Amino acid sequence: MALDHDVLINEEMAEAMTPAKGEVEDAVRKELLLKVAKVCKQQGSYHLSCKKYTQAGDKVKAMKALLKSGDTEKIIFFAGVSRNRDIYVMSANYLQTLDWHADAEIMKSIINFYSKARAVESLAGFYESCAQIEIDEYRDYDKALGALRESLKHLLKSRTEDRAEAVDGLNARIGMVERFVQARKLIKDDPHEMVRICTEILNDPQIGANDLESSIRVGDVFALLIEYWYAQGNYQQAYTLIEQMKDRGIVVAPYLDAEMVETVYREMGVDTAPRAGTGGGRDSGVDSDGEEMMEENIAIDDDDELPM
Repeated sequence: MALDHDVLINEEMAEAMTPAKGEVEDAVRKELLLKVAKVCKQQGSYHLSCKKYTQAGDKVKAMKALLKSGDTEKIIFFAGVSRNRDIYVMSANYLQTLDWHADAEIMKSIINFYSKARAVESLAGFYESCAQIEIDEYRDYDKALGALRESLKHLLKSRTEDRAEAVDGLNARIGMVERFVQARKLIKDDPHEMVRICTEILNDPQIGANDLESSIRVGDVFALLIEYWYAQGNYQQAYTLIEQMKDRGIVVAPYLDAEMVETVYREMGVDTAPRAGTGGGRDSGVDSDGEEMMEENIAIDDDDELPM
């Protein structure tokens, strides 16, 4: 009748429709609970749907309903007591769609659930995401390096067919970040070596543009060199590097202080600094990846395949 007449099922009605254990055969009770749960989900009563699916013994569908509610606290709690690999993975995938970097508890839950599910590839991918955020948003290459090494530790446990290729790629990325971290640390004690390393990174013909940009931001390498030469009063070197940045289509503003750039151009006898490059992508100061990375594995419809 609720379906035929579009009647919203509230909790009181749902409880009245639920036979007590032993009142009817278990199979009959389960079938009825599943029907009530499905209708509640269709009507947007996700918490009630979760409750009825749980009573019916279908925790996976219960989690799918709960995911639609967006109730993060209850999702974390439900996953924590589920002892179900698929639920751990679904919960962690959902949590990655949130601002997990700003919430230590959510970040901890993601790592915990992937670990419990033994989803080593997902865990490795999450640590790579952590590294990318440290680079793109905070320019913290030390933390990024730590996250990449943690990613490698878990990726080595993978048994997928492309494991070797993925490990090689991650090792190459770690090596590139290590070189840049070393260069940043040398700026006071051995600036000449810093300049050598940065110049080598930018000019190494063995490093493809995609490989370089997926490991570090090219603008950060230029910025380190330009700031050093500016501090040394070598405006010619600073000017040359700024022009090289723009030649590569890199927007200068996100990386260099505007007053410093103006000073460099003034010292070089240029009245007005030419307009900075308008290149896009990662070095435009905009994270082109956005939020798409976390959506692919959240299965919330009854007939969807479970994420692996």
